[in-house]
Amino acid sequence: MQLFGIVLCVLLAVNVNASPVSHSTSHLFEKRGAVLTGQFSSESEINGRFVLENNLWGQSAATSGSQSSQVTATNGNAVTWHTTYTWAGGSTSVKSYANLDLKVGPGHTLGSITSIPTAWSWSYTSASSGLVADVSYDLWLSATAGTTGASASSTYEVMVWLKLLPLDLRSGPLGTVQTWTIFSFVAPSEITNYNSDLKPFFAYLTQNQGVPSSQFLVQAQAGTEPFVGSATLSTSSYSMSINA
Repeated sequence: MQLFGIVLCVLLAVNVNASPVSHSTSHLFEKRGAVLTGQFSSESEINGRFVLENNLWGQSAATSGSQSSQVTATNGNAVTWHTTYTWAGGSTSVKSYANLDLKVGPGHTLGSITSIPTAWSWSYTSASSGLVADVSYDLWLSATAGTTGASASSTYEVMVWLKLLPLDLRSGPLGTVQTWTIFSFVAPSEITNYNSDLKPFFAYLTQNQGVPSSQFLVQAQAGTEPFVGSATLSTSSYSMSINA
């Protein structure tokens, strides 16, 4: 918890200035998934443990643009994947949240969860000048079991930002009316190899911010939110578990 500050407001934008990084393609792939290009295209991974979601939920705010996402390998419960996008117009609006959505484990109350181990190794490449985006976990709470995030039953959204330099703070909602409370934890510097437990974030919220431990963790995602510009987010390995 010492590595993160907390922003008690609606999600804020992150200005990403990344340099191209070369990637080796010499390793063998266990799996090469479909290239997802549709607005809400998705694909099940590792026998349903995760779902890769292209999720271009805010594309209508763009004057032009497109995005594609693909899983290229799996290794046990870890996934290798990437998403490539280019978006123009609507610079204050999120265009998408390509992500891996954990399907095995959500549904427990915060009080019953003992740990949420996760490991995420990623890089941003081919970033255009003036790119605005973030790399983040997106965790959803509800008072009702069996629901999903970003819905009428959502009570809290908890975001953990790993990419934030330089930080461009924008106040106010991002083009949509939201009925839930948002907590955003931001790292003081970019973390491209994150290997930790997310449970302490929820412990902080229950102990210091009045979030009931009876709340259900109903969805757990990890991905990137672009506002404007073009880039590729490459994840060499991602895993997450919810233990209760």
